[in-house]
Amino acid sequence: MRAQELIDYLIDLGFSVFPDPNFIPSEIKDDLLPALFVFGTGGFSPDDDLPIDNPTFQIIVKGKSYKADPAQMDLTEQLAKQLISHFDKRNNFVIGSSYVYASSPMQSNPIHIGLDEQDRPIYSTNFTFKVRG
Repeated sequence: MRAQELIDYLIDLGFSVFPDPNFIPSEIKDDLLPALFVFGTGGFSPDDDLPIDNPTFQIIVKGKSYKADPAQMDLTEQLAKQLISHFDKRNNFVIGSSYVYASSPMQSNPIHIGLDEQDRPIYSTNFTFKVRG
């Protein structure tokens, strides 16, 4: 499963996703936020006995300015939790050309990374997928 396929899948779900994988631009307009940024993080070794690959992805969630609107911290965290909830124990679905047997978050809550230089909250979510190899 490729990062671009995951981006397209998330867009189809209605999430606002930056169109380029593995990249967060230093300058991004606030009206494009909140947005998700998808990074391939390798994964775990393929299954020895079954044709299953185990890719992993980090999805960064960046919100609007916290200084302009303090509610943005909570709204951004809620969006990250919605993403975690979507992939929690999800089975038998398709992302791009990949059949996903199972997906799961690597943590039950998003990780607050901090604020960027424009005071926008950033959360990290991480997922593992079991994909037909």
